[in-house]
Amino acid sequence: MWGVVISSLLTTLLVVAFSHRGRLGHTPFYTLLGAVGLLVCSSTWFPGLYFGLFTLQVGLLLVALEQPTRWHQTWRGLLLLGGLFLGMDLLLRPLGLPLPSTSGAVAGHLGALGLALLLGGGVARWLYPRLAPKDPIRALAVALPLLALINSGLLFAATQEGLDRLVLGFLLQAISAGPLLAFYLTALQHQQRSESIESVYSALLDTMAALPQRSEAELWSRLLASAVQVVPGAQAGSIRLRQGADFVFVAQQGFGEGVLGLRSSVHEAMTWHGDPLQWRRGQPRIANHADLRRVWATQTANYRLYERLNQASRQRIQHIRSTLCVPILLGDEVVAEINLDAFHDRAFDCRSIEVARQYAQQVRALLAVHRQQSELEARIRELEVIEALSGALRGLKGTSEITRRLVYETIRLMNSEHAALLLLDPDGEHQRCYAAAGMFLEIKDTPVPKGWGLGWAAIETRAPIWLDQAHLDPRAYGQFKHPPGAYSEIVIPLLNSQGQPLGVLISARNGERAYHERDVRLLQIIGNIAANALERVRAAESLEAEIAEKTALLELSQMLGDNDAALLPVAMEKIRQMGHADAIALGVQEPDGYHLRWLTGHLGAGARGFLQKPLPLEHPLVNLIPQEQAFQVGDTAAHPLLKPYARVGIRSMYLRTVLNEPELKVALALMRLEPGPGWGPAEDRLLEGAAQILGALLLRLERTRQLEAAYEGALRAIGLALEARDRETAGHTDRVAALVEQLGRALGLSETELRDLRWGAYLHDVGKLALPDAILLKPGKLTLEEFCTMRTHTHLGDDLVRNLPFVPLVARQIVRHHHERWDGRGYPDGLAGENIPLAARIFAVCDVFDALCSCRPYKTALSPEQAAQELWRSAQSGHLDQNLVKIFLKTQGLEAAASQAAD
Repeated sequence: MWGVVISSLLTTLLVVAFSHRGRLGHTPFYTLLGAVGLLVCSSTWFPGLYFGLFTLQVGLLLVALEQPTRWHQTWRGLLLLGGLFLGMDLLLRPLGLPLPSTSGAVAGHLGALGLALLLGGGVARWLYPRLAPKDPIRALAVALPLLALINSGLLFAATQEGLDRLVLGFLLQAISAGPLLAFYLTALQHQQRSESIESVYSALLDTMAALPQRSEAELWSRLLASAVQVVPGAQAGSIRLRQGADFVFVAQQGFGEGVLGLRSSVHEAMTWHGDPLQWRRGQPRIANHADLRRVWATQTANYRLYERLNQASRQRIQHIRSTLCVPILLGDEVVAEINLDAFHDRAFDCRSIEVARQYAQQVRALLAVHRQQSELEARIRELEVIEALSGALRGLKGTSEITRRLVYETIRLMNSEHAALLLLDPDGEHQRCYAAAGMFLEIKDTPVPKGWGLGWAAIETRAPIWLDQAHLDPRAYGQFKHPPGAYSEIVIPLLNSQGQPLGVLISARNGERAYHERDVRLLQIIGNIAANALERVRAAESLEAEIAEKTALLELSQMLGDNDAALLPVAMEKIRQMGHADAIALGVQEPDGYHLRWLTGHLGAGARGFLQKPLPLEHPLVNLIPQEQAFQVGDTAAHPLLKPYARVGIRSMYLRTVLNEPELKVALALMRLEPGPGWGPAEDRLLEGAAQILGALLLRLERTRQLEAAYEGALRAIGLALEARDRETAGHTDRVAALVEQLGRALGLSETELRDLRWGAYLHDVGKLALPDAILLKPGKLTLEEFCTMRTHTHLGDDLVRNLPFVPLVARQIVRHHHERWDGRGYPDGLAGENIPLAARIFAVCDVFDALCSCRPYKTALSPEQAAQELWRSAQSGHLDQNLVKIFLKTQGLEAAASQAAD
């Protein structure tokens, strides 16, 4: 028992001396350690002291417990003492000295002590490199009982003393020394953790102070250099950042610049870590030489990456013997990875992990700030692009002009070498390149069939396509299957407000992986603006085409208005020009077939002679003539029924019924001398109208009524199209048209005057076609300059409709004067009182009332009663004609509301 007490006391003194060596120096510890060694040696003559053997072993293990990488020092120390005792064993055996009988033979005793120390060295050699780096307390819990059993077994074998006494004594020493050493190691770990965190913070503060002056590439390099300097055991390292679906090496220490830019997949990153689940959770891992060899041998993808890295680093990668991998999370996603490397085995321990964890937290914060800054810069850039592109497109008219400018701005804003804009053909079966730059100039005006190329792929998925290696994509079309060099490409589908495709916008840069995610988002913004601009322009073009179509048809109708057969050749020439044909003919059905009655155009004698022959009623073409739809062929040589026409030089043909009445059947034929795609939808619509007008020779009154209905529908469509630009006014055109008709009937106007009022209601804001969206759709209050621009829509609308001869004067008066005021303070002409045309005064009352009852971005809708009161107040203030307001309110049953407002 005294031996246990002495051993515990000596162990306590040894731990105290060791823990205070920073203040007292190393001399007291090593002096005490030497004294314990002498006591162990003297235990041969003083048996009660041989328990000092355990204290000596514990003292030597303290060095390894403080710093596991110093296990070789412990091993050497135990080996030296073991050799010393074995030497004394060999020296004392020949002397034959008299020894105390209770302690056994001196030689045997010393030999047992030496073997115990040698086996203790083996424990240090095998155990500590495996356990102490991960958990020193666990290493201690294993080592102390193991040493006690070794000591007991050897001393019992050498001295034949009581085994129970030896085991009990050494276990008591282990139990008494264990808590003391555990307490010391716990305190030591806290101290080391604090020192590590302090060093991390210090290093990061130095690093962060220098970051504002550095580029992004320098930032990652500086962060990595700080990590290699701070983390214990690190000699080299690298940083991989998530870019799209890959991880890219953005910084390196110790491997050369060749590794920068190399990519690895997410799968490779997970298998390199070794535990995909822990990798996704951001848990660090240590891999020593044996672990690395296993990963490279069993994971083919990582072996390929290893080969690429080894080649890029000039064979430096192959010298790595230990790594510490720290995945970095932002949210639930691994966005970066720090790999710290050492060129000797088992370089990293739990302290390295702890420091790396603290370091990763700071790096994560820096990455979050960097991402937020990047997002902010991206948002600012997007706003700049919106402003720049909106300004560039403002005032442009026509699809051709818009597409050319869009491609130019895409090149400039995306900083790319190539761009193209493709739009769908009316048939929906082809895309055509309307504008291009760079390598895409080769496909300008070229139709791309449906299902071919990346443009159709983007339209089918309704989503962007981002390719880092577009030159290798099998979906490439035409010459882009074998381009002269590598390039990256983004394809954005252009969708209208109903989600239907208009075409695609393409941006391409030379080289692989030339785009980032923010570039995709930026091109999407450009694409959205492009789609809106194209939809607006096409709507305007459609309106202009419809107006031109109706005007042409009206001119044709007026030309045939006298029902004079002498005008027919002139009308036929007009229709030929409408259909862009080389010749036109009319055939009339007679009992034996269709006979040619009129023919004009540029045909040869052979063709003219062929057409003079009657077309028998049994001919298959005759069955096609009465159809509602036109029959057309772009190339007669490819149609079995029309090959005879091709032989006489007629290569394209269009057939349509003009009149299909029991008493008269007439067919119209247009012919071209060159094959082509045929007649498009717009031409077909125009020719259909012409055929109807042509048939009106026999049914003039009915056709005139139909034409007037068509005009009204077209003008209403113009009004509805204007509403489509500003959805806040949806339904306003129809409502106000109904109101003016009600008020007109109350005033006793004729049906023609009522029609004129309706047409004026449809066209009242037609001048807003010329106003930019930035002003028309602005949600906030207009500036003075913007308000002045807005006021120009009245005379702009008048200028537009004055060129339409079928628009009556009353409708024009509404377009120009619907913003005049009774007191003369209106615009554009400042008319007052009854100088304002009656139609404009009628419309103003109805327009104001409907506006009061409707929601706007700047106000809520009023009830009819509230609107009536406000309308009467407007009349009293000089805005509206009071007499008309009274009659209007009466027609609406709101006279009482006006009386309340007057009170």
